[in-house]
Amino acid sequence: MNAAQQHMLDVYRSAQLGTPAPPAPGTGDVEAYRSFRTWRAFQGVVDERVAARRARRAALLRPLRAVFFRRPAAAAVRPYTAQDTTRRVPDTCGRPAEC
Repeated sequence: MNAAQQHMLDVYRSAQLGTPAPPAPGTGDVEAYRSFRTWRAFQGVVDERVAARRARRAALLRPLRAVFFRRPAAAAVRPYTAQDTTRRVPDTCGRPAEC
């Protein structure tokens, strides 16, 4: 029996007994995730070992982030001149728009 079937059975029983229906499965998941995240942040402040472990992990992963999440180098942009007939009007950033 999955969670949806169990919920339907509980709703039926509560209707027969005249009690309020239980909440649907998954109703409080987001609140539970947020409270867990808040608790982990609190533990990181209270317990120095957790903070040290996160710092070590970040230091170990920093070279990988530099490789996989490298930002592309800025392309050289020619300044727009009025005599430049090969291009159209410049865009809002001052770069000439291509034809």
